[in-house]
Amino acid sequence: MNIRKFWRLSYLTVASLFWASCGTDSNPQFPAMQAANPDSSSDASGSDAKEDSSSSTIAQASSLSEIALPQSSSEESAASSAEVGSSSSASLSSSSLKAQSSSGTADYVLARDPSVTCYKSSYMGMVSCGSTESLSCDDYKKYLKSDTTLSEKIISRWESALQSCGAVKDLFREEPLYGITYGGCPMRMFVDMKCSNDSSYVDVKLDGKKFYTSEKEYNEAHGVAPDVVVKNCPQENFALFTDVLADVQKKLYEIVSGRLMEDIARSESEQKYLNSLVDRENKTLKGRFAPYTMDDEDQSDSWLSQYSAYWFNGYIAKTKTCDDGTPATTETYQKKYDAILAECLKIIEKDSKAAE
Repeated sequence: MNIRKFWRLSYLTVASLFWASCGTDSNPQFPAMQAANPDSSSDASGSDAKEDSSSSTIAQASSLSEIALPQSSSEESAASSAEVGSSSSASLSSSSLKAQSSSGTADYVLARDPSVTCYKSSYMGMVSCGSTESLSCDDYKKYLKSDTTLSEKIISRWESALQSCGAVKDLFREEPLYGITYGGCPMRMFVDMKCSNDSSYVDVKLDGKKFYTSEKEYNEAHGVAPDVVVKNCPQENFALFTDVLADVQKKLYEIVSGRLMEDIARSESEQKYLNSLVDRENKTLKGRFAPYTMDDEDQSDSWLSQYSAYWFNGYIAKTKTCDDGTPATTETYQKKYDAILAECLKIIEKDSKAAE
């Protein structure tokens, strides 16, 4: 009876140790420990098995405090992502800065030193016109009237701007006749360079794959004569297109009157047409717009832009006074006068033939 109890207790002890061992293996926080003797046979006696199991359990329990618990897979992934993210962020930041600092490949060279390679950055920008942004026709008149010394190019630029300053009321817009501001600042392409010599050059002048840092440098390299500084001859008597036409009409009166005085045979309709042109009392042509049109309606001369290739929307100075103090006709006015006169003579000749 006692022997049976002894074996029953032995079996219970072995079973409890077995289940304890299984419970430990199923816990993911506790790594499985290898048996002390991996070569031991499965046929070992029960006492040896109990000793091995007991010693394994003790060894496992004593080493738990010395084993570093592994991170979970989610923690490892988060840590890894954080490291990669930090590295990628630094790399991306560096790449972004490089991309921002360069908008092209370094395939340009500095003209005066081809060993310096550069890359181009181009953009559309407004021309810096500061003092000219809100200039009116009267402002340009004042500049051209001034007795000063300055660049010929600047004088020419003022003359061109005055000739297109918007003095005449536009055909399609309602604007005051005088004092219209000159169209604002135009847009153009700017080209900058960033170079291998750690220098940057703004608004350069390209010449193929070479570039010059300024127009002056370009001109010197290509033998272009530098801008000439001259004393401005004050300009006066500023004229609109209709003012030039009024002077042309006086000349046309002389020509047409002379033709009428000629003792030659002409048709009655042609004679009538020529007579309709002249205003003998004032020794000019009849109507503000003759011979372009005989319509005497009081309207802006912008209407004449449909008829004349030489119409302009501003002023031309008729006279200038240089060092000798004698007013002289400006070259610009004379050229415009001659062109309008020739155009009007063609119109008269054409209409005379049509009237025959």
